[in-house]
Amino acid sequence: MDWWLHVRRVPAVCAALAACLVLGAVADSIQIPVPVVVGGLSFAFPLPFLLPLAPVCLILYGQSRGDSPIEATAVRPVRLWDTGFMTACAALTLAGGGLVSATTGHVLAAGMARNFLGYLGLALLLRTFTSLRVAATGVTLFPIACAAFGVHHGTPAPWAWPLHEPTYLPAFIEAIALGVAGLAAAALPVSAARPARPSEQ
Repeated sequence: MDWWLHVRRVPAVCAALAACLVLGAVADSIQIPVPVVVGGLSFAFPLPFLLPLAPVCLILYGQSRGDSPIEATAVRPVRLWDTGFMTACAALTLAGGGLVSATTGHVLAAGMARNFLGYLGLALLLRTFTSLRVAATGVTLFPIACAAFGVHHGTPAPWAWPLHEPTYLPAFIEAIALGVAGLAAAALPVSAARPARPSEQ
């Protein structure tokens, strides 16, 4: 267990999630302008909606530090630990974001939690079917692409879930669907998804 905690960077991931919850409550007025390709000049991306990329990338980094073929045949239930940890992170972040929003009035904390679940699910799906490098790059560029191509006259498209206000239910549904699909893919044996790539060992 000590080996797993160190390799998967569990303390760093927990610290990053705690920082996201804090900043989600106090940094909701900070916005990052992203140029819009069609239908406008720029979109003001709330910083809390981008913060979850940090713990998601830390999770991916921790996943890259193991030897997938060895872990797949190890006696220790590494895949079970990984999936359980990521599921716990998602559940606690959603609960924490909802609590912060309900008690402080900083509603973007709930959106931050939603985006963590969606980013994590997207990253795990990309990791399952491509590689860790593609997953890290893809999940990082995805919200920027949503802002650049998914906004028309200041209104985000329905599919651009990372951009919507926390009260927009379809965005939560999309993020939850991605999160569940990604966690399900992470729980599958490596042989059931794809062979491990040499670059990930």
